[in-house]
Amino acid sequence: MSEKWIWLPDWASDLTLWEDDLTEVDSSAHHVFVPYEKMVKSLDSLYKINGMSSSSTVVGWGMGAFALLMNAVNRPEGQKWILLSPFADFCDDSGDWTEQNLTFMARQIRTTVEPALKSFEEQFNEEFGEWQDDWRRAASKMDPELLAEGITYLAQNKLSKPLENSDDIQVLYGRMDQAIPPAQTLKLKEFLPKASFRERPKAGHWPPMLLL
Repeated sequence: MSEKWIWLPDWASDLTLWEDDLTEVDSSAHHVFVPYEKMVKSLDSLYKINGMSSSSTVVGWGMGAFALLMNAVNRPEGQKWILLSPFADFCDDSGDWTEQNLTFMARQIRTTVEPALKSFEEQFNEEFGEWQDDWRRAASKMDPELLAEGITYLAQNKLSKPLENSDDIQVLYGRMDQAIPPAQTLKLKEFLPKASFRERPKAGHWPPMLLL
């Protein structure tokens, strides 16, 4: 019987853009990519998403990784986690965002999506590369209310104590990541004492660069 993998996206992102590449991590496994909008509707109850509890491996990217950490109490025994560019607090002083400007962005996106997407895009500068247009095209089709809910979640939540079980957790982060700087990810070490941390020297924020 093949392994079951489930994938949780970052804010306003569609992991199926890289499905062919990402599934190469374990080509014999059954892979399920959770849509951003479906994830946002279940941020406080991720394990109610079909397939979450029965998956052998869960991959969370950015916001998806953070939501997974916030739902750690419901993690089944023996389930492996792979966290891509994770963080304990999106608004900590290692990054570029504050609760105030995220709250403003959430209000803005409910009425005009494009300026808010551009604000996020500017964090990457040249990092978007060949995927910039694909990411933006997918994000612009998403429900503005759910985009705003995701931003509000990032502004209002943070990890407050170490996980009781941080075994079988692998953290991957890019040295060139401009959205979630390495220093921001490394603060997770105090919350995940048994997790393994691995830096990808030539990678930024994009999943294919972090995983492969």
